[in-house]
Amino acid sequence: MITPRGIPVRVLNKLVEELNEKNLYAERHSYSIRMMYNGRFVASLHLYPGFNQAVLRVYGESEAINKKVSEIVVELVKKYLENLELIVQVKPLSF
Repeated sequence: MITPRGIPVRVLNKLVEELNEKNLYAERHSYSIRMMYNGRFVASLHLYPGFNQAVLRVYGESEAINKKVSEIVVELVKKYLENLELIVQVKPLSF
């Protein structure tokens, strides 16, 4: 039986810290990270280390914001979580 590996807390905290440095206000709860840009939620990153996957859900109000957020998160996931496959989902806001 294969035992899933977790992600060290300090790696997750460093990822959040670097997102904040790149003007994406980020908060983490367990394996989920929510991101704000200019006071609005624009994305969430959900980590599934047992499946070697990360899912980025981008739901900003413009394509430019979505592209910027995606580029930043893709770069940081490659840096900190290189063993996870990243799936990017762009979700339009509906309200």
